[in-house]
Amino acid sequence: MSRAHSAERAHPITAWLRSVWAVTWRDVRTTTRYKSWFIASLIWPIIYPFSLVFVGRGLAGPSGEGLGRFAELAQTSDYQSFIILGSLAWMFVNINLWMGGLSLMTDRTRGTFDTHWTMPVSKLSLVVGATFASLILNFVPMVISIAFYAAIGWLQVSGSPIDIAIAILLVIPFLLGFLLCFSAFTVRFREAGMLVQVMRTVFAILCGLQFPLAVLPPGLQSIGRAIPLTHFIDVVRSVVIQGASVRDHSSSIGYVAVSGLIMIVVGVLAFELVRASVRRTGLVTGY
Repeated sequence: MSRAHSAERAHPITAWLRSVWAVTWRDVRTTTRYKSWFIASLIWPIIYPFSLVFVGRGLAGPSGEGLGRFAELAQTSDYQSFIILGSLAWMFVNINLWMGGLSLMTDRTRGTFDTHWTMPVSKLSLVVGATFASLILNFVPMVISIAFYAAIGWLQVSGSPIDIAIAILLVIPFLLGFLLCFSAFTVRFREAGMLVQVMRTVFAILCGLQFPLAVLPPGLQSIGRAIPLTHFIDVVRSVVIQGASVRDHSSSIGYVAVSGLIMIVVGVLAFELVRASVRRTGLVTGY
């Protein structure tokens, strides 16, 4: 009917990217409108690892006699850097699970879900845009936290910034696919908060984020090694603490990359199947 509709038909990819950007910009502006967000996002990533580092100091013993056993299990004696990087990775994943994966549930809470769902744009763009907004909003606080701990001497950063950036970017496809699955669950059942609680606990225990994976029973270690997030944090720690190159971890890099692509395909299929299902059943008001 209008020139906009013609443009959408002529350039579907451009129209889709435009809608993704609109959602991303909307969520960034909405979140940063409140001063409390700046306090929470900038201070919490700095405060959270403190308690875990002090616990590590306590468990090391009065003279650090426990460090030998830790170094044997974690392949590094730098327990402070090990704990800080793992804690920040857990926070980054956890916050994105809440902000990206539950973005549609947030829309329901605000009362804007039906309005957004009935817009003449790809429903997938609503989730992808919210995920990108979450990644943008939480990336800077993590960088600030890393800079803070490096400045006070608690975090040893030996790796190349390019290698560190590559290692971090590799986990984004996995997260995106995972968040698409959460969004599909939200559309179908209108609630996914409990699932997020379960998954963030599973990741904390099985991925070696806050303690070496080697302390787990052999069966749980095998499960943990099958989770791409475990390979991701191992690569990040090796690059940051030991100054290794991402090329030294080609098998882990390949595993994370392939797993990420598979998760995106699974997430898109799950979301589209649920979208078609709610369209048939009229589960969403717009249908």
